[in-house]
Amino acid sequence: MKLTFGKNEKLKSRKAFDELFSDGKTFVSHPIRFVYKIKPKEEYDIRVGVSVSKRKFKHAVDRNLLKRRVKEAYRLNKLLIQTSDQYSIDMVMIYTSSKHQPFEVIENSVKILLEKLNEAIQTKKD
Repeated sequence: MKLTFGKNEKLKSRKAFDELFSDGKTFVSHPIRFVYKIKPKEEYDIRVGVSVSKRKFKHAVDRNLLKRRVKEAYRLNKLLIQTSDQYSIDMVMIYTSSKHQPFEVIENSVKILLEKLNEAIQTKKD
């Protein structure tokens, strides 16, 4: 698996977002919150969306900077996720802090949450 974040890995559909927020499970590691759902196998392994609150960051420049940092942290560490032939995963990463955090803090948070996601996947398999 290459360390890319291509179009087929992005969660974009409003229906998928609504389904995640109604049925999904949550992990939190400040400043990131994961909302995820493990579904029966579809044509993808994992789809990821990123969200930053417009209420906390009024300027689009700030929101886009934080989204880029979160996406990059995911891209560099996505190999930590053990994909399966039986399950597909939809996931949204939500930036919850009201201040800018350095990339290292965001990356550590994403690593912790990906490890928790792996544990959830392992318990789903068993």
